[in-house]
Amino acid sequence: MSKSNEANLVSFKILLTRDNKIVTEFSMLPENEVDNIFPLDERDLIKNVLKHGKAKMGDLHGYLQRELNALKYG
Repeated sequence: MSKSNEANLVSFKILLTRDNKIVTEFSMLPENEVDNIFPLDERDLIKNVLKHGKAKMGDLHGYLQRELNALKYG
């Protein structure tokens, strides 16, 4: 799928910065935007993807941030 035909619903990245720091990035489509963007018959599916993506990837993001901070300041 080309970039112009894609939309980010939920994403998680682990990045290495130019100064060799490891950072995590978590982003998702705000749930309150779903009704403005998607047809009625797709909204429940998209909201479900967002809910589960936030639960799983948000927990991973938080865990890795805590671990990285502990290593940096420990």
